[in-house]
Amino acid sequence: MAYIGQGIKQGTFKVLDTSGNTYNGSNTTFNLGTQVGSAAQLLVSHDGVIQKAGTDYTLATGGTQITFSTAPASGASIFIIEISGAVGGTVTPSDTSVTADKLNTALLTGLTDIGAGIADADLFLVDDGASGTLRKVAASRLSTYISPSTATDSFTINGSTPTLTIGDAGAEDTKIVFDGNAQDFHIGLDDSADSLTIGLGSTLGTTSHIVIDSTGAVTKPLQPAFLAKSAAMSNLATATTHDVQFSSEVFDQNGDYNTSNYTFTAPVTGRYQLSCALKINNIDKDSDYYSANIDAANTGVTIFAVKTPYLFSEDTNYHQWAVSMLIDMDANDTAKVTFRPQAGAAQADINANESLFSGFLVC
Repeated sequence: MAYIGQGIKQGTFKVLDTSGNTYNGSNTTFNLGTQVGSAAQLLVSHDGVIQKAGTDYTLATGGTQITFSTAPASGASIFIIEISGAVGGTVTPSDTSVTADKLNTALLTGLTDIGAGIADADLFLVDDGASGTLRKVAASRLSTYISPSTATDSFTINGSTPTLTIGDAGAEDTKIVFDGNAQDFHIGLDDSADSLTIGLGSTLGTTSHIVIDSTGAVTKPLQPAFLAKSAAMSNLATATTHDVQFSSEVFDQNGDYNTSNYTFTAPVTGRYQLSCALKINNIDKDSDYYSANIDAANTGVTIFAVKTPYLFSEDTNYHQWAVSMLIDMDANDTAKVTFRPQAGAAQADINANESLFSGFLVC
């Protein structure tokens, strides 16, 4: 007659040798003499009664032993058959069919840590990516080709003496670049000059803002600073305020002094030290006064010095004025030096190069 139901599976059967086992009413675990894949691969008879896998018995020690839930009585008749082939047993899986959840976690977690520094000859397993092939690779090769060039959001160096070393004692420049939206800045070692540099842009040395040399000296190559010398001005009219013509620059770091109108313009808001020294020739003792001023437009500050010739019993060949002050200037505020002879004869002179006007940004 026809057979109804799942088809009968073909397979091979193996009687396991258990003659070396001792059934004494207390032992529960016995050697199988081979390794079995699962408890379901065994057909177990205990005194003629078929046992249920997982309930009446389980496998132990990686499938090389069987453990009964109840110890077989002394002299018990135990009959064990391994069923393989279509039902179970050793099967060669198809390519890529074994997934991670089928692997024993002890494959990694049960192994011992290397317990020492990784040597160049130590081997790792990697997927080569191109063909999906698992390959071994030496630690030396990993250190050569794996470059931790980026860190997302933050990077922390911990430990008792955290240290970040850039460079390898070679004769080359090293730097850290801050990549901004509108401007980049860098901090770097100019190896040829043995100096630490903070500057604009990503290229070391092109636009240096602060330079610290090996002696500890700190320079600011672009810090606003100027020094100008006067032109000749003769027989200055009295009761008139004259702009002193500082038309010759000794230096103008950052280019903020104008020799055409004798004016310094603050490039940024800050505190500026402004100074002038005037040498005036042919002073008239009959003048009411002579005044020298540093006029800082838009700041409300006028730094002045006044000399009264009445203190002299006769005309004087020359006299010197000097004024200096730290003042607060906004960006684009201006400053210049003025001189005013009041009354008397128009005889006062300012000789070329003998008067000076200077200033620099303090903070």
